[in-house]
Amino acid sequence: MVSTNDSASTNDNASMDEKLDKWPWKYAGYRVFSRWVTSDPAFFIVRRFGSLNARVILCLQNEIVMLEKELDTLDHEYIGEDRPNNTNNGSFWEDPSEERRKLICGTLRTKLAEYNTFVNGYAQLVSRQPVNTTDVGLVQGWFQNARPGAIDDEEAGYIYCKDDLIPVQPKTRSWFRRRLESTLLLNRPFMRYFFDREPRDHDIIKDGRTIWQDDKKIEMLSSVVTALVGLAMLIGPLWILDRVIDTRTRLGIITTFIVVFFAVVAVATTAKPWESLAATAAYSAVLMVFLQLGPRSTT
Repeated sequence: MVSTNDSASTNDNASMDEKLDKWPWKYAGYRVFSRWVTSDPAFFIVRRFGSLNARVILCLQNEIVMLEKELDTLDHEYIGEDRPNNTNNGSFWEDPSEERRKLICGTLRTKLAEYNTFVNGYAQLVSRQPVNTTDVGLVQGWFQNARPGAIDDEEAGYIYCKDDLIPVQPKTRSWFRRRLESTLLLNRPFMRYFFDREPRDHDIIKDGRTIWQDDKKIEMLSSVVTALVGLAMLIGPLWILDRVIDTRTRLGIITTFIVVFFAVVAVATTAKPWESLAATAAYSAVLMVFLQLGPRSTT
């Protein structure tokens, strides 16, 4: 049997990495996890609690409906034939019913403010962009592989409620940017030197698995690649159409470039469909100018 003193001595002699592996719930826990999720916007994912929010909203709505009925009852009472004609229902200060005035200016005002605040707050939650499945996988990987056991299984289970998850700070990335981040090229040691970063509290949250990429540098690389492709899409047709005489062939070349351009805008930027179409329409107009120039005459 190992004594308490022996166990304490073993803990003192063990390195921090060994302690994190053996007792992650003690040496990591929420102290490390809370720092890890805030080290990159992609990691900070929480539940929306859609059904619970809906239930609370419906409960508040029902309470207001009951108050509304109470107010209607008071209104009908004070327009009754048994009330004198000088009964002033057109003034709050001279309201013949103190109960009605308190109901409107007190109870209903407070309850409506609570209801409006709650509904508006929930509307902001549901209007957030959907959580990225890759980001969800990163958090699941931290629970399962990087620091298994650091967070209680039941409390970590929120990350598996996929239909109820939202990003706290949405990280907007184009399809091309996401592919660029996941490419093996950027994970090579010599590339990681240029495109990785050390977040705050790196010595505490490092786990040997998480890679923190520098968003500014990745975005710059993505922009440069997109700009070069866009430049090629402008210069390429000039040289190709200059060598082609047949009109149908020239139209086919232009059509191909238009389709490719639309695809590039759609996957390499965060533009909405109508914005992609607008950019493609402008590009098409430029190509039509190239078509009207005609091929270079040859002798």
